[in-house]
Amino acid sequence: MDFLLLDDRTTLKLAIIRKLEQRYSFSERKDILCAELNISQYLLERSVLEINEDLKRFKLIEEMELIEQSNEIILFQGAQIASSIVEENYLKFSLEFRLLQTIFFNQFTSIKKYGEKHGMSRTVVYKIVDRIRKELAQYDIKLSKTFQLVGNEMKIRQYFNMLYYRIYKDSDELYNQSDVLSVNELLSAFRPYCEEVNTFYLFKHYLFIMLQRVQRKSKFFLPSNITSVNFNKENQFYQILDQWSARTLNGTKREIEAEVKGILSQLSVYRSEFCDLKNEEVEKYRLQLKQQFLRYPQLELMESELSNSVDMTIYQHQFSTPLIDITLRMMNLEFFHERYPILFEICHTFIYQLKEDEFRYSKKSLFLNLLLILSQQYDQKNEANTINIHVNFTNGEKYNQFIKNQIQIFDSFSINFQPVVRPDTDLIVSDYLPQTTFSARSLIWLAPPRASDWRNFGNEIVQINRALQLNKKRM
Repeated sequence: MDFLLLDDRTTLKLAIIRKLEQRYSFSERKDILCAELNISQYLLERSVLEINEDLKRFKLIEEMELIEQSNEIILFQGAQIASSIVEENYLKFSLEFRLLQTIFFNQFTSIKKYGEKHGMSRTVVYKIVDRIRKELAQYDIKLSKTFQLVGNEMKIRQYFNMLYYRIYKDSDELYNQSDVLSVNELLSAFRPYCEEVNTFYLFKHYLFIMLQRVQRKSKFFLPSNITSVNFNKENQFYQILDQWSARTLNGTKREIEAEVKGILSQLSVYRSEFCDLKNEEVEKYRLQLKQQFLRYPQLELMESELSNSVDMTIYQHQFSTPLIDITLRMMNLEFFHERYPILFEICHTFIYQLKEDEFRYSKKSLFLNLLLILSQQYDQKNEANTINIHVNFTNGEKYNQFIKNQIQIFDSFSINFQPVVRPDTDLIVSDYLPQTTFSARSLIWLAPPRASDWRNFGNEIVQINRALQLNKKRM
């Protein structure tokens, strides 16, 4: 889905920072950046100036700055900042988000008054509202003529839950003090039965959003037919929540019961007892994933414990957090592609074969979480594929040892150095082509190695690792 709370110009500025952030040297030639971003050099240079002005406005300029140097753009980045922090600030201060926030908290009265208060023309406010309407329409949420949020109540709550979590994380600065005290009271009651409950930040945002919606008008109570597991009313969580809701919410017994079910369904993100793992849809998708595993019989996964983790993940993405892709930032999954190529292919094929309306707003997050679960299980069940490397440079043994020490930075792979070339040698790294009858791959490096030499080495390691995973055992 398009994220329309950031305008095109801001999105471009974030893209420039991220491009530089991914570069090994934190720098890139202007012409290359222009080609990759499909922009003119004038727009690139103007955007760099604007980025630095934005960083000053956000009081981040001491930690991050972009510098033009000849035909290059260089990113200076401190240890306490990344593009994600810049994105949070762009979102917090965007005209779209600030106006949407007034709508959510029922503080928006009219376009005329909003424009007068913030020094904007009606035309500008209309344009901002139009972008907000388009953003919400992607999730079937509408704005009424009186600027009330209209649509499926759970979807409205999910949208703001994910949006506020994306921006505020563990902070409750957005909410009024009475709601903060009320939510903290509930979490304190939960703590004897779940010590880590204070870290359930997504859950906390849901509670705040629920209170805001319920406090407006009674019609905001959830319908009683929401999708949820059949809860055991003897459960401590249920009893605590039932008592808290009776004190906190003003509604009929049926309305409060619906809210209790809605809140407990959000706990399923963290607690498996609130997941209906025998759900027909969960079973259907698990079997589809299992079909992909059958293509690779060398992978000994999908046992009962793993199946439970996969089932829980599927359940959560389908029912508990169906809009969770809103929380995702730009991610580079190349590590998983290189380290776990077969698992990556399995998950990618599974996601690719889903219909457009299946996990419509949670496909990316589902893909990532399946990768995390399966890769962890893979590491537990399989020793890392040992890659045998022979290092031999004409500079002598001390230089060979220096190169071996540098190669150890590839700690994601299990590397074994062999003193001589053997039949099971996977790779020879040298500054000449050794005479050998074995079929080991060879790399020729300059001394000292260039960035391109390391890049070639990384590519070779990835290819060898993939081959070892496919073949499982050496012949």
